[in-house]
Amino acid sequence: MSHAIASTAARRRASAPFAAFRAFALTLLMLFVHGAGADPVAADQRLAIVKQNFTALKQNYSIAKMQLQMGQTTPASVSFTLARAQSQQMVSNLAILRNDNQHTLDNGLYLNGAAQQQAVNYTDVAKSLTQQLQTRLLILSMQPASQLDLVLADQSLTQLTLKLTQLEQAMIAAQQ
Repeated sequence: MSHAIASTAARRRASAPFAAFRAFALTLLMLFVHGAGADPVAADQRLAIVKQNFTALKQNYSIAKMQLQMGQTTPASVSFTLARAQSQQMVSNLAILRNDNQHTLDNGLYLNGAAQQQAVNYTDVAKSLTQQLQTRLLILSMQPASQLDLVLADQSLTQLTLKLTQLEQAMIAAQQ
């Protein structure tokens, strides 16, 4: 009987390193799974930053238009420059958002693949529209009274608003 007890104790000691390795491997696996699952969260956080940039851009753009109506072209030029700076930040953040959405798509971290692909596509279009708007704002910062560029900037803002809404809806749909 004592031989059976000694044998069992020896087996426990021999399997201890294996159990420690198994626990370590499970811990690594849990860390990997947790990090992989965070990609849609990172994209959601980046979208929130893009939306903040867009809100600040629209605010500076509205201020510039009001200043123009009051005949204050120099302050309007400054406000257009501030709006352009926000558009530059948006372009950078949309590039990061596009990478986050593509990573989510590539790694299968979605529930609706078609919606995730749409989110990637909408991000590309939103970035392109923002770059177009950035060009208009550059011109307006130098020539604030350019009526053609004001009309084109208004159109770009309207299109960008729609695309950002579609982007957000696609990202939500991809996770449902």
